[in-house]
Amino acid sequence: MFSLHLLDGDGLSAIWVSILGAVMDAAAGPNATPVRAFEAAGGSLVHGFGWLVVFGLLVGLLSVMAINQYGGMMSTISIRDSIKPVQPTRRIRAIGILVLSLLVWGIAQFVGIDRFSSFDGNVLAFLAYLFTPWTAINLVDYVFVRRGLYSIKEIFKPQGSYGRWGWPGQVSYLVALAVMVPFMVTTPFTGSIAAALGGVHYSIFIGLPVAGILYWVLTGNLDPEPERTLLAEEGLLTGVH
Repeated sequence: MFSLHLLDGDGLSAIWVSILGAVMDAAAGPNATPVRAFEAAGGSLVHGFGWLVVFGLLVGLLSVMAINQYGGMMSTISIRDSIKPVQPTRRIRAIGILVLSLLVWGIAQFVGIDRFSSFDGNVLAFLAYLFTPWTAINLVDYVFVRRGLYSIKEIFKPQGSYGRWGWPGQVSYLVALAVMVPFMVTTPFTGSIAAALGGVHYSIFIGLPVAGILYWVLTGNLDPEPERTLLAEEGLLTGVH
């Protein structure tokens, strides 16, 4: 069953792109840039075809960047809306995309191409650290606390039954993140315990159980009846015992 999942769309897209990158790198040499590698590989097939390949890659890159910019803008507006309600007008969306574009350009200028690989690796590492307790809290809440039953109407009400800020989740997240710090390994910072263990990443294996178990404990006295009443009114408790 596990091997079949490797052949789905997500698995195949990652596998073939990795193989293609390895082949391009081997064909163009160890010091070639990605653009130069694809241009050389395409040119080796048909004269001038390399630049057509590069142009196709550019179009694909621009489309992905546009989606990322749009998603980042919507996430930024959502964060702003959680603090103070905001109407996502066309003007606000355009300003959000422009600000994010300038921010990305400024960071790129500061980092530079020579340090990009290290910078990108650190960003991915920090994102993994930030998402680890968040993932555990969401899974525990979905599987054990509310068992997949949520009032859709109440989620969009800042003063609804769920409240604007769920303190059990906030506390669990911050505690887990603090416990993970000594186990973190990045270029600018390596935790004391991680350094003593030879620089191996163990923080994720610490953050997941700490956040999940702590959240389960803090929500142990949660009264489900008010929420079940709302769910019944929305018809979401049909067939649930």
